[in-house]
Amino acid sequence: MTSDKDNVYLGRQPIFDRQQHLVAYELLYRSGEFAEAHVTDNAQATAEVIRRSFKRIGINTVLGESAGFLNVDAEMLYSRHLDALPVNRLVLELLETVEIDDGIIERCRELKQRGFRLALDDVSSYDDRLAPLLEMADIIKIDLAMLDQAGLAALVRRLKPYTGKLLAEKVETWERVHECMALGFQLFQGFILARPSILVS
Repeated sequence: MTSDKDNVYLGRQPIFDRQQHLVAYELLYRSGEFAEAHVTDNAQATAEVIRRSFKRIGINTVLGESAGFLNVDAEMLYSRHLDALPVNRLVLELLETVEIDDGIIERCRELKQRGFRLALDDVSSYDDRLAPLLEMADIIKIDLAMLDQAGLAALVRRLKPYTGKLLAEKVETWERVHECMALGFQLFQGFILARPSILVS
């Protein structure tokens, strides 16, 4: 018999636009008695999210008319799991743990050509190695927890040449929402707006 500690759940956290309209959910792996984020294998966690989203619960139930952000590490980026996914419903969120090399850049380019949208996760500084991905990214997720007001403004200026929408993540106060609005951010995600919820299958 499976205990509550062994349970695996699908979580989702809303993402909003500047008018606070729901536009997407980040799909999250949750496990254990309290449905927390105990992730030791990112690829396995993403595979479980895919299984629950598309096979057990159903993508329309999970997302409604919204898009879904799916966390992908380097292993998942090359996985056949992506082959069966609906490109029009998903944004592939490239985790900050991925070591960027020519192979990763080319694979992202291939997935973009197939119709997937690409988001870069937890960006908190500019790095020249990021430039090829920034050029193709549809969404750049800025980690507010790592940046003070001056640091955030400087990073936004550095990212100005790129066309990807700026998404403020880990937004925990209305002051930061207003700060990001003034800087031109278009998307927002954080506890002040909505906490993750759990979908039980």
